[in-house]
Amino acid sequence: MTLQGMGDGIQMSFLELTLRVTLAFWVLLALTRVMGRKQVSQLTYFDYVTGISIGSITAIFAVDKTIPLVTGLSALVIWTIWVMIVKFGTLKSIPARKYINGEPIMVIHNGQILEQNMGSRYYNVDDLMMELRENGIFDPNEVQIGVVEPNGKLSILKKPQFQPVTAKDLNLQNNTPSINSTVGKELIVDGEIIIENLKSNNVDENWLQQQLKHRGITDVSQIMIATITPQGTLYIDKDQDSAPKNQKFKD
Repeated sequence: MTLQGMGDGIQMSFLELTLRVTLAFWVLLALTRVMGRKQVSQLTYFDYVTGISIGSITAIFAVDKTIPLVTGLSALVIWTIWVMIVKFGTLKSIPARKYINGEPIMVIHNGQILEQNMGSRYYNVDDLMMELRENGIFDPNEVQIGVVEPNGKLSILKKPQFQPVTAKDLNLQNNTPSINSTVGKELIVDGEIIIENLKSNNVDENWLQQQLKHRGITDVSQIMIATITPQGTLYIDKDQDSAPKNQKFKD
């Protein structure tokens, strides 16, 4: 082989590499737009593993010339389709959402650390104390409820004596039912009443229906989510909420 022939071979390899990397970059950008975006702090373990897998497939496809372009692109598209199927399933099915994304789990109750619950999430004391310090808490006894979210973050509800005083506290009258000392829970999700959460918060369907009626809601299916706080406050978000007219948000 002549030097000129060797130079042509190197040039062709570089052009092929440029083409593959450029194509992989734009395909990956398009697929991530299709799958949607989340903040890093909101990523579940499934989101994290999926992102790494797609990145690995793209990297191998971009630099390994033994993999045909069609094969590499097909692998990316098929993987993305399965991710979208799983995301759609978690969007429409509560059991699927719990299985794929996991559930929040209480690790502190009334200042007491629940070691057994921590162990089920492979969460050690060092992890817990670090999360408490990041929330400005150096004494676990200040915490009424501590919950590890599916993304591994710790959500905190302080005891009343450690919470900042608000104007509402100066003249607080509570006529709502007595709520169990738990973190606020979802009573309705995607139009479906969560019976076990009603029981754990010492309320029933009659009370819930009355609350909905007072807000002009007659059909539970209209509600995307309804939650109750430890103080008995009910938050409701309808399924058909929309942004104000003439208000647009651009990327």
